[in-house]
Amino acid sequence: MTRLVAQGITVRFGGLTALNAVDLAVPGGQVTGLIGPNGAGKTTLFDVLTGLRRPDEGSVHLGDLDISRLRTHRRARLGIARTFQRLEVFGTLSVRDNVLVALEAARHRGAGRSSDSAGVAADRILERVRLSAVAEVAADVLPTGSARLLELARALASNPRVILLDEPGSGLSTEETDELSRVLRDLTADGTAVLLVEHDMRLVMDVCASINVLDFGSLIAAGEPADIRADPAVRAAYLGDEETETALGGRTTGAHARAVPAATVPAATVPAATEPIVELRDVRAGYGRIEVLHGVSLAVPAGTVYALVGPNGAGKSTLLRVMSGRTPATSGEVRLNGQRANRTSARRLARGGVCSVPEGRGIFPNLTVAENLLMFTHRRHGLKARDVADRAYEVFPVLGQRAGQLAGRLSGGQQQMLAFARALTTQPEILLIDELSMGLAPLVVTELYDILRQLVDSARLTIVLAEQFAHTALGLADRAAVMVNGRIVSDGLPADIEHAMVGAYLGGELADGLE
Repeated sequence: MTRLVAQGITVRFGGLTALNAVDLAVPGGQVTGLIGPNGAGKTTLFDVLTGLRRPDEGSVHLGDLDISRLRTHRRARLGIARTFQRLEVFGTLSVRDNVLVALEAARHRGAGRSSDSAGVAADRILERVRLSAVAEVAADVLPTGSARLLELARALASNPRVILLDEPGSGLSTEETDELSRVLRDLTADGTAVLLVEHDMRLVMDVCASINVLDFGSLIAAGEPADIRADPAVRAAYLGDEETETALGGRTTGAHARAVPAATVPAATVPAATEPIVELRDVRAGYGRIEVLHGVSLAVPAGTVYALVGPNGAGKSTLLRVMSGRTPATSGEVRLNGQRANRTSARRLARGGVCSVPEGRGIFPNLTVAENLLMFTHRRHGLKARDVADRAYEVFPVLGQRAGQLAGRLSGGQQQMLAFARALTTQPEILLIDELSMGLAPLVVTELYDILRQLVDSARLTIVLAEQFAHTALGLADRAAVMVNGRIVSDGLPADIEHAMVGAYLGGELADGLE
């Protein structure tokens, strides 16, 4: 029986269509997957299903009941539960007490219908998620995998008919992911419907009976895991367009950009050919209790483009943060220009030639284009505002035409150009770029990648590029690495990592063999 049905869901944010006539069915007794690249609309659809956002068009049914106009709390009482990507447990309470709190809240709302005492019900739930052995342990000392299961246990306290899971595999080890798979299968055995949003393709392909794929707000595929893995549209959505990769080597520059003069980025002092300009040796890093990088080692030669590709949650952004000094390595060694940099602050690294273009651009929206550029001249000896502006407008003429415009009113592509231009004002030796293409039209992505290629060719600039759309990045890269679950699983020339790349994004032999 189909427990949850969404029909014709359309959501607009101003002129942007976040979801376009999306249909989704979540049957009972199985795990249904919902996947797609960044910005595909997965979170927006979750918000519609749970009542956090009302769609502009379409309807949501729970069984035979139309719940389209019901608020979130009423949907919860009818049997819809949800977990969130960010861990939110009561750290000072025991595992059992965390579940008791959820049970009490559910019974107060009338959602918990069991005649068992709260204690008996809590013990039964902990047994279902295999946490009975740690019932009296404080939640804040649990490993990440157990904490994820605790969040699932609290969702079960409301006796749900449908559970929506938002990236429960984030930050889990291979062993913890396997345990999560076993728990999810056990949950569906009693008829519970599970909708899973997840970037770990090994988990998705292993546990889901059917998978729905979103891209740019539209449902592009639905079917069994094997069919989804082989679907050309799904491959294009995750990996990018192979024609783009081929064209990057010989494409002319777009209308918004010009050829980059050699003087725009001064030639760096390059270390000896035998010494990588960026080197990581068995690096581990994370956030709080969640370890994201698990023993990463790589070497980036000077004057090259090194692409980090892999699905969301693989650890690409965290790896760039470690290189830039914004996230410290908990163990291992980080070397830049041949020098150990583990304890060097991000500010010192930036002044020494390491510059980041972060995901999300990081511009000042309430300042003009010219003022954004001026901010980067602050307290930089010998860096004149006029020279910075001239350099930026020479590379990106469209910014010169909009020098007096508020940055927040620029298009997404122009904002990315501004972030790029600001980075170049630091005269970097090493440029770290995180998800350059995110949210941009293909034509704009083409133009920005053209600029990158010219920068590398005209000056000995080293670029480390983290990119979800693999073929786009590989068309520019000299070397590349595939990341999965915080590890580098393949490294080499772009042509040599194709098999590993497909396995990382869509599941397969590579992902199945990870230890």
